[in-house]
Amino acid sequence: MSGDAPEWAKTVEAALAASGWRVYGPEERELGVAHEAVRSPVSPELVLFTLYVHRRLCGIVAAGPSQGDEQALLDAAAEQGVRIAGRHAERAWRGAHPLPFQYATNGVTWRFRNALDVEHFDGTPAPDSPLGGARSRRVFAPHQPTTVERWMREAERMPTAPTFRARLRKLPASRLDHKRLRAVQYKSIKALEKSLARDDQRALIQMATGAGKTYTVVQSSYRLLRHAGARRVLFLVDRNNLGRQAYNAYRDFVPLGARTPLHEQMPLRLFSKGAVADSDKIVISTIQRLWCKLTGIPVPAEDDENFETERADRLAGSVASVGYCPELPPDFFDVIVVDECHRSIYGRWRPVLEYFDAHVVGLTATPIQQTFAFFDNNLVSQYTNEQAVADGVNVDYDIYKIDTRITRQGSTIPALSTEAHPDGTIQQVNSVIAKVHKLTRAEHWQSMEEDDPYVRTEINQRVRSKDQIRLVVETFRDKLFTDIFPPTVDQETGEIRSREIVPKTLFFAQNDLHADAIVEAVRTAFEGAGDGFCRKITSQASRPDEALSEFRNKRGLRIAVTVDMIATGTDIPALECLVFMRDIQTWSYFEQMKGRGARTVKDPDLMKVTADAVHKDRFVIVDTVGVAEHPKTDARPLVRDDAPPVPSLERLLRACEEGKLLHADDIATLAGRLSRLGRRLDERGRAAIEEHLETGRTYEGLVRSLVRAADTEQPTVVSADSGAPDEEAGTIDAVGLLAASEELRAALLRVARDSWLLIDHLSRDQLLAARGLRDGEEAQKVVDDWLAYLAEHADEVLPLRIAFQERRPPREVLRELKVLIEKVRATQREWTEARLWKAYVDLDIARGAARRNAGLVEFLSVMRYELGLDGNEFRPYRSTVEGRLEAWLARQETVGVTFDDRQRTWLRQVVNVVAANATLTVASLDVGRRAEAGGYGDFVAAFKDSRWKPGELVDELDRELGA
Repeated sequence: MSGDAPEWAKTVEAALAASGWRVYGPEERELGVAHEAVRSPVSPELVLFTLYVHRRLCGIVAAGPSQGDEQALLDAAAEQGVRIAGRHAERAWRGAHPLPFQYATNGVTWRFRNALDVEHFDGTPAPDSPLGGARSRRVFAPHQPTTVERWMREAERMPTAPTFRARLRKLPASRLDHKRLRAVQYKSIKALEKSLARDDQRALIQMATGAGKTYTVVQSSYRLLRHAGARRVLFLVDRNNLGRQAYNAYRDFVPLGARTPLHEQMPLRLFSKGAVADSDKIVISTIQRLWCKLTGIPVPAEDDENFETERADRLAGSVASVGYCPELPPDFFDVIVVDECHRSIYGRWRPVLEYFDAHVVGLTATPIQQTFAFFDNNLVSQYTNEQAVADGVNVDYDIYKIDTRITRQGSTIPALSTEAHPDGTIQQVNSVIAKVHKLTRAEHWQSMEEDDPYVRTEINQRVRSKDQIRLVVETFRDKLFTDIFPPTVDQETGEIRSREIVPKTLFFAQNDLHADAIVEAVRTAFEGAGDGFCRKITSQASRPDEALSEFRNKRGLRIAVTVDMIATGTDIPALECLVFMRDIQTWSYFEQMKGRGARTVKDPDLMKVTADAVHKDRFVIVDTVGVAEHPKTDARPLVRDDAPPVPSLERLLRACEEGKLLHADDIATLAGRLSRLGRRLDERGRAAIEEHLETGRTYEGLVRSLVRAADTEQPTVVSADSGAPDEEAGTIDAVGLLAASEELRAALLRVARDSWLLIDHLSRDQLLAARGLRDGEEAQKVVDDWLAYLAEHADEVLPLRIAFQERRPPREVLRELKVLIEKVRATQREWTEARLWKAYVDLDIARGAARRNAGLVEFLSVMRYELGLDGNEFRPYRSTVEGRLEAWLARQETVGVTFDDRQRTWLRQVVNVVAANATLTVASLDVGRRAEAGGYGDFVAAFKDSRWKPGELVDELDRELGA
């Protein structure tokens, strides 16, 4: 192109050339060039580029100035594609049919439309094509000519389904392996495929943690590769351990009817560094490493666990900008699956996703507002945790609260401490406390010059209270087998079953230093606990993946302490307890953390790692910081320190950098943060900050300037033009300097991170509360809705009422009970027996009863109560059965029938059977402990001299005690 050509035209040619097209004018064409883009200027505001693959005319690019309208350019491409194909049918790939590959660009953005998405190769419209023809889409750059050449081969080979998007409308439903899928997984795949058939560019699947999101997308990926001819699928994560987890899920998948796993049929790659082979069909990568590949930045070593969690964000900056990468062109993937898509993709890493010309499928259990926005509100499938619990896919949870004085109120490190001398004299001396360097872990001692109060939000950020951690851990230990996992009644034997092995437990710590302190406290509190009993599992810990595998699969490691590494996505099915020693302000993150405990596990697999845990029907959240009580938000606002949540210094300085509107509250919080930072600065740290202030200005002057402006009521618009700070001027000067000076902001953050944690070993903590929490409001709503249902469906309840009142045989009563349950679940799936029972217990209607292990018998008790069969008082079913036995024994005595000790022992066993099953059979006497005691044979021997024949006695007790 000539040097006087407009800049936009040069930009278009450069983009075509970078993609692999040879660009020139008609008179410049050369023989032997496989991929050509021939320039044809039409007007000062329109240049056409006709695309040739091996001398066959197949596409067109309409280019205009940067202010040009994209749609007008796309229309021009379509019109010219028809005209050119008609005039040069002998050279056109499809003869006189319009050129299918149409691009429009203004030099800044590119738009692409493929006419073959909605028509056959011969130009006839596809019968299942959408209204209005093919849909155009934004692309980062023109497709590589080798990709266009592949499209041409596919279209010739499959003329009635010539493109990937056309084949998406023809996926065979009969080949979906629904027998190995949960109902929700099957529905999600079908809904996703329906969305893809509509050519929706983005689709969101919300599926509760533990419901099988990864397996769902593994199935879907296989179908897209095998039956829709997808070239390549990318599975994106933001943590290495999640990538390995996904890799194993793909690797272990065996498709329907196949004898070999998926990875032996379709090459699978877990990308860590190096190149992605052209033959790879499924690529799993962290978004951070993929960004490195796109930008030419050296990809870190495979075992570099800190890259994703620490260095990548700093390396990428506020936005991870990308440029054209020939090795990974935008057309490299057809489908991108984003795991845990509520994170990472809306801000810094969004350009990575928007680089690729691919359908994007998001997976999450906890979508937030930004999630819906990114996926164009295209929620194709939704499966909540409540539904998952009702279906038995997940387990429900209980909350146990541990509250201490320091946790709630903070404390004060006193300037003076009392020192007793051997001669009995008492002296007040300056307190000496330890401080730990946050990065190097070096420990030093310092003398206190004045009292240092700290509030709850500073705990484990600026100050660590040794006694607070000790008291929380010891309370957890003391209450573990009495309140948190209390003894339960064996429903078969009536015996009390107590647990002695610490359940698999995960502590959430504030940071790595806090995690170290918790590990030390746990090992000290639990008698006989060695290093293998409790370990820290964070990205900074030694061999975290090995430790995670051990925690998941081995018996010895009972307690793990993490910060973020196991907070989302990681599967540990046998996990039964989560201890929150850090607060969480974001709803979605809290839900993800809760999800670690929600997963179900088969009883044998549970007992492999926790021998005395028979069945996982719940997990427990131990809340030591009030995390379950305060409301959550999707975004964390800027507020004053006395109104939680308190924003970090980094967040406040970022607001200055971005020029956001700062209210007085925001500035007050910033001043408070910097003031506290100043109290723990050493000379080196202070000098590192003050070198970015004007000569004669001090750190304290900067803080005072912010404090004065915080008293104003007017918001401050952050501006880099506000000037330098003046100790007598208003706040706008100080904030202006923070906005203007990147070096000052960086120095403040560096010093804040490179600073000291004070260790308060002087304050004594006090336990305020240790109790289980009940949700009375939720329970009342459940019971009210249930009573309304019973009133509205009285005719459906009537058969059960009659069966109860007429004391019909237990099996008939249970049959009517099951019929009612089926009718209820058909319209109210979440009304499980367990949920209803828990509500009655939480409202103290079922007073003193356990909240868990509810089933048919507990539902029977609820119905007897609501039908008024036991008077006005709720009677546990065991109590009803025991009362019936006493009445039956009294009647036997009146006719002279007595029972010896051996027979009465068996009658007590019968009560256990009926209390657990509402009925009695001969077979039920031959299971569990009763089998160990001799079973039905011993029952027969015990009653052989009784007036009751054993078989008749079983029927009699079934009638008298059951249902």
